[in-house]
Amino acid sequence: MKHTHDRLDLLDTFQKIGESGSLSKAARLLGTSQPTVSRRLLELERMLGCKLALRTTASFSLTDEGRSLLAEARDLGDRWSSLSHRLSGGQSRPEGTLRVIGPSGYGTGFLTDAVTDLRAAHPALRVELTLTDRVIDLVASGAECWICVGEVRDPDLVSRKLGAMERILLATPGLLEQLGPVTISRLPSLPCVGLVPYVQGSVRLLDRSGRPRMVALDTPIKTDSLLSSYRAILNGAGIGAAAPWMCQDDLKAGRVRRVLPNWWLEPIGIHVALPPGIYRPARVTAFIEALKRRMHSLPGFRPAS
Repeated sequence: MKHTHDRLDLLDTFQKIGESGSLSKAARLLGTSQPTVSRRLLELERMLGCKLALRTTASFSLTDEGRSLLAEARDLGDRWSSLSHRLSGGQSRPEGTLRVIGPSGYGTGFLTDAVTDLRAAHPALRVELTLTDRVIDLVASGAECWICVGEVRDPDLVSRKLGAMERILLATPGLLEQLGPVTISRLPSLPCVGLVPYVQGSVRLLDRSGRPRMVALDTPIKTDSLLSSYRAILNGAGIGAAAPWMCQDDLKAGRVRRVLPNWWLEPIGIHVALPPGIYRPARVTAFIEALKRRMHSLPGFRPAS
């Protein structure tokens, strides 16, 4: 039993090293010294017969073997936690620190709402929410889930579809007065605000019956930020796309108007990506449920069946 316990301790130490990206940070998390953490890492490397990390006085990074072990260590830790709860008769509760990555536009809206809902229900839980519109390496980031717009292209991740978000075209009243009547045949010649990679080059529009039509777009302004794109629309820079949850207040106030009201952009899928492994901490499951509740109340959101 002693050797098994020692190995679990070594794996736990390595997980802290991999997730924090630093021996000193891992030592602080474990409440021990940096030399102790360094010795445990060397012991684990000798036990496995491979190099797990490359470290100098100026840099630290995991090797391919180290990144692979980090994913396995997380999975083993989750399984051990689940087993200990079952054998002790305890109920699994959301606890510890939940690390979530999400897109900036959603993150400043309903994603943050879901986080605050979760914290209100489980005050002992801590949450770290990172917002980025870039593709990330989930395993290397140390996060436990990633809320993604569009498809999850990493085959090593577990992807669950939460639903699809409706999107419409809109513009300011002032711009529409300058442009004159907007028709689908005129759209390619009118200025549009691009949102990389979803609104650029050409888009697939659907009519009320769901019939598609590809339409080219001229996007003199392009950005990879949803918030920046919407800001440019509000500034009258061009016709752009937005989900109803984001623009409904501006539509009601008359700050923007619907363009081509009989056409919609193809709904875009919203997924949650998870590291590989069967077992999930209770905090991850609780967060996904809180997010679903928030999203299901949004106008224009279609839950996954």
